[in-house]
Amino acid sequence: MLDTVTRGFITLHPAAAARTLARLGEREIEAIFSAMPRPLAGRVLEHMAPGSASRCLLQLPPDVASEILVRTQMLAAVAALRLMDAKQVQGLLALLPRPLAARLRLRLRFSETVIGAFVDEDVLTLLPEYRVSDALRHYRQSGQRTGQMIAVLDQERHLVGVVDLGDILAASDRRLVQNLMQRPRFVLNARAALQTVTNHPAWLTHDNLPVINRFGIFQGVLRRARVMDEGETLLAEVNERHELTTTRAALADIFWMAVGALFVGNPNRGGRHTGES
Repeated sequence: MLDTVTRGFITLHPAAAARTLARLGEREIEAIFSAMPRPLAGRVLEHMAPGSASRCLLQLPPDVASEILVRTQMLAAVAALRLMDAKQVQGLLALLPRPLAARLRLRLRFSETVIGAFVDEDVLTLLPEYRVSDALRHYRQSGQRTGQMIAVLDQERHLVGVVDLGDILAASDRRLVQNLMQRPRFVLNARAALQTVTNHPAWLTHDNLPVINRFGIFQGVLRRARVMDEGETLLAEVNERHELTTTRAALADIFWMAVGALFVGNPNRGGRHTGES
């Protein structure tokens, strides 16, 4: 387990912790990640460049690495897995819950520069036959991130329309979603290049856009924040695979290394070979 000071620092500064961990040796990485609560380890992994995240996962026991992957944001998990060989990827996926493993396998089929690689699947969707009361109940219970426009799907998950959250909130409970929905003005293809939508005019009025595959099956949404705020960074990571060093990061690393001596662990414990899976 981690001491209170170290755990508090990692919780408040996961990005600084990620930069420091990326520079540590195999034994230290295994000891620290194994001691971290799995949700916290997942947050730290999300702040690492894909190459560093992949290296750290491979230096952990497979069961620990899989437990962390379960709690890692989808895009970060996919980016790390892309840099492993097929045997390593299959070894980790075999330890994951089947639904998550299937989603990861699907993502890995996409090139890392296409829209499908950046889709957020964890979104609320509605059926056209829902009444407004049903839609509101699902909205309250889903716990999923919801933009202003909500996708409406048929039983085969084809995108049949979108409905404005404001219209749902303003409508009577007995109205049907199909009477409130409208045809989506903008629909993205999962295999289109991410660069093609960085300056899309839809971002002036939409916080997310629906994404479908070549068969018209709904894949999720591409969020404006991913493109407008992070698009350049995401593409830079794909092309360069390196971490930027700043004075602020260096100072954070110095402090974090100082408190690192408080970690609980056996310094003589042998590390694991990076080729294990």
